[in-house]
Amino acid sequence: MVATGHVYLGSPFYSDAQRARVKKAQELLAQNETVVRVHFPFDYEFVDPDDPNPKAGIPSLKWQLATYQNDLTGLVNASVGVFLYDMDQLDDGSAFEIGYMRALHKPVVLVPFTEHPEKEKKMNLMLAQGVTTLIDGNSEFEKLASYDFNSCMSDPVTGYRIF
Repeated sequence: MVATGHVYLGSPFYSDAQRARVKKAQELLAQNETVVRVHFPFDYEFVDPDDPNPKAGIPSLKWQLATYQNDLTGLVNASVGVFLYDMDQLDDGSAFEIGYMRALHKPVVLVPFTEHPEKEKKMNLMLAQGVTTLIDGNSEFEKLASYDFNSCMSDPVTGYRIF
């Protein structure tokens, strides 16, 4: 099999749990024989020499523009997006990136996570109908190691109350 999958790995990266998910996803995607490359934006973060620590306060305009453009370049160069979606702490940046990928007519694999699996599962209509397939992060995360990123077949979102 020839690997053709260029993956954009999108995720919030603010909590220990989110960072651990990214690390695990990178490990799983590295095992996948259909993945050529994984682009995770925080691995390619722009550093403004005039403001080397943008997270300490308000980031410089230069950092904001470069980070935004670098992320768009990552999205454009990817053949598919994989998004580790935190259902407990929704992230506007991830939602934007998902919409951008779909506007580019590229498939999106949504991997939703929750720390409260006992609660009713609900998802916004635009997200639920906008993604190509869903791999449940709490019970199916390991599927990232074997998912066929060469074809990215559709598997619609089910099991969620859509609003």
